[in-house]
This record gives sequence, C-alpha cells and structure tokens, in this order.
Amino acid sequence: MNQSTVLITDFSNLAAQKWQIVNDGVMGGVSESRFQINAEGNAIFLGTLSLENNGGFASVKNEESLNLQGFKTIQLSVKGDGKRYSFRLRPQASKGKPDYWYEARFDTVKDIWLEVMLPAGRFSPTYRGRKPDLVPAPDWSAIDQFGFLISDKQEGPFRLEIESIIANF
Repeated sequence: MNQSTVLITDFSNLAAQKWQIVNDGVMGGVSESRFQINAEGNAIFLGTLSLENNGGFASVKNEESLNLQGFKTIQLSVKGDGKRYSFRLRPQASKGKPDYWYEARFDTVKDIWLEVMLPAGRFSPTYRGRKPDLVPAPDWSAIDQFGFLISDKQEGPFRLEIESIIANF
C-alpha cells in the first residue's frame, strides 16, 4: 500500500499562520502560556499550568482549514518535558451542534526528540473538557482548527517544542 504524506505545518511561515492561545482564564483560572518560534525555526508552546480558581489547562490552536479525509495517522516531531499533551482536531460544527474537539494524547520524554504517531482511531471526542456521549462520527474533510493542549492537573511549568505536524494517508 502506497502511503502519502501532507505537511500540515513546519512553522517556517508563522506570520501566515493563525495561532491563538486559549488558557483556563476563560473560566477564571490563572494558567499562562506562550507560543513562539526559536532560532531553529521550531514552535515552542510553553508556560505554567495552575490549578488555582478551578484552572488547569493551557492550549494553542490554529484556525486554518484542513481536509484530512482518509488520514491514517498524524505524525508529530516533538521534544517535550516528560509531561502528557494532547493534539486536537476540530471538525467544522453543523449549525446548532456543539463544537466537539477530537483529541489524541501523547507522552513526552524530557529533552528527547520523538516521532509521535497518532492513529486516526485514537482520536476521541471532547466537549469543554469532558467526554460526551452519542457524538456523531467526525467529518475529517472539514477541520477548521487544530492544536495542542496540556491539562490533566499537571501543575507547574511546561515546554513542548514542535518541529512539524504531518498527516499520513
């Protein structure tokens, strides 16, 4: 079987990309995060997770549309801090329907580059941090956002370096 790959991003043109930070401050929390490019041209998602005021998450999302219909895996080239992260995809919501995210969690090893493979079947629905019941199958042809999340009560500093995000078909 012939596998093809599509580069979702390698961060070489950050000015043209639409990255946005969303932290638990939207719910009263005090976690903070940043998203920047280092001298090697890799993205860095870093900050401090706080559980104060019922907080506990930090995220960065890109609001670019993708057609991932038929993807087999998402491949991430990352160097982490030993913590667990999620890579998330959000299909375009139907009118009047909730905006479900589909996420796959992955562990990092402190200061070691990893090629993380996230099979399509490993992405599970979330809605406002909870696993909803009776969610329709995702429409991978109409992704309107993708990004990274750290949560799971992992209080303290975090740092995830990302070299590339690739879809394998």
